[in-house]
Amino acid sequence: MNELDETLGLLHRDARTAPADLTAARAKLLAELDAVPPATTRRRRFVLPVAAAAAGVVAVTTVVVLQRPSDPGPAAAPPVPAATPSPVPTTAVPDVRLMSAVQVLTRAADLTVGAAEQPVGPGRFRYVGEHTWVQRGVHTGDGTTGYTYLWEQQVDRWIPADEHDVWQETRKILHTGEFLGGSVPQAQAPEPPVDDTDQGQWQGRCGDFFPQAQPPKKCGDATDFDSPAFYAALPHDPAALYAKLKNLTKGRGSTPSVMFHFGIEVLRAGQMPAQLRAQWYRALAKIPGITVLAAQANLDGRTGVALGLDDSHEIRQLIIDPVTGAFLGERTIAGPQPDEPWIKPGTELGASAITTAVADRLGEVPPK
Repeated sequence: MNELDETLGLLHRDARTAPADLTAARAKLLAELDAVPPATTRRRRFVLPVAAAAAGVVAVTTVVVLQRPSDPGPAAAPPVPAATPSPVPTTAVPDVRLMSAVQVLTRAADLTVGAAEQPVGPGRFRYVGEHTWVQRGVHTGDGTTGYTYLWEQQVDRWIPADEHDVWQETRKILHTGEFLGGSVPQAQAPEPPVDDTDQGQWQGRCGDFFPQAQPPKKCGDATDFDSPAFYAALPHDPAALYAKLKNLTKGRGSTPSVMFHFGIEVLRAGQMPAQLRAQWYRALAKIPGITVLAAQANLDGRTGVALGLDDSHEIRQLIIDPVTGAFLGERTIAGPQPDEPWIKPGTELGASAITTAVADRLGEVPPK
């Protein structure tokens, strides 16, 4: 079983900043998007311990990504005097009061094509930072009993220009102890212990941080979206990318839900070059049923548009900055029939804010 199998196998277990001068444009565009009617339901199921799966996870422990409590949105831009011209021409902001998810993705693709991307030259590293809330729970018996805690976690990864060189990953638990719910009171629900793989620092060539894990990680594996070889092998035509996405998920039926889920996971890895990411957006736009779920989705202090698909258990949301086309991250919300009976419908069950940059040294966190 490779990483793709693990990712898709854990899907439905029951059946990874715009420039300051664009603030005003973003505010205007998001205000217009508020007029977009929200989806009638917000449902989708997501469980994904990819990083932990590589190192082994205790059977009774479920690890998913969970959103941190909502941060206050970015401060509103000060009013511009009538005599002062807007820093962004009004023609740069289209009328999107009736914008569909396909239009949002298409616009993001157009913006991404023209995005300047800092190259990762020899001796430098691609930095991928992931700020998440991790759901740690205990489930017993037939799944009707158990409880869930939320842990805030930061995961930082440094990928060298030559993947055969040494990679580094650092994981840190920032906060524990937030009780989401359970079939028993919190006083009777001991907090799960912090495992060896929950926090620490690891190094390894080709990103092989856990050499004892099975199957072994291979350098240059074009089937592993954690490897640069995966992206080098992808076509750049949206139709061909859609067909590739369908083929990659055929083991799970290539349903719209599975294709959308896998499409987000690939983006979340933070390694896709901008030009390819633009075509990936266009490929995702071909998945039937995607809608605009939230015109203003706040993710770790950054505001974007949330797109997603309906599901009776949970809904996974892809969050994109509508002004720059940047991938901000993803989040998950419980639907009307959550898998755990102690989870209330509408509860935010997951989020992951992704930051990418170029670092000069291994372990250096570039300034935001």
